[in-house]
Amino acid sequence: MGCKCCKKNKNSEELTDVERAIEIVINNFHCYAVKGRKECLTPNELKDLVGQRLPHLAKGMGTLDSKIECHGDADDAKLQFGEYWDIMGDAAKGCKGQKK
Repeated sequence: MGCKCCKKNKNSEELTDVERAIEIVINNFHCYAVKGRKECLTPNELKDLVGQRLPHLAKGMGTLDSKIECHGDADDAKLQFGEYWDIMGDAAKGCKGQKK
């Protein structure tokens, strides 16, 4: 799945590197939340996002299934943005450990 909806903000050139990174994380959430509910991801959509957008960080995250199993069936569960953000934070923690 190629995400073509991740467009640059008109003012992206005015944003700091960190602000652009956050904007990208937010845009990726909305790009992969395609099953008619842009406010949440299904676990399968999250797996697609992680597999395609975070292939290197995913290795340090542990099993993604264990992080989302409490949200129910892979087709019916809904991951709100805050839950997605927490998972991205876990990925960043894994990245920190790999940089040494």
